[in-house]
Amino acid sequence: MLMELEQISLQEQFEQIIITDDKLEIRDFLNHQNISDVAQLINDNPDYEASIIANMSIHRAASVFKILDVTQQKDIVKALPSFKTAELLNELPADDRTDFL
Repeated sequence: MLMELEQISLQEQFEQIIITDDKLEIRDFLNHQNISDVAQLINDNPDYEASIIANMSIHRAASVFKILDVTQQKDIVKALPSFKTAELLNELPADDRTDFL
């Protein structure tokens, strides 16, 4: 039950922050969450999946990216600008990058 309340709270926080469109605040919020929580935010907010990854530090974005489903990974790569996609894929370990490609 407590876990459900934390997830609801995190979702509500995300919704409030994403509305502000303040890139620094969004980045700070996402970079201070557990990567599995960010992956859950992506699952719960598919319209924002690329935006979530794009607004994180590249190292943390890669950590989240590699635990997502392949379908989500492909959707994110299609939605990101090419320079961000290259940066993200280059940050992945070689094995994960090979698996994705």
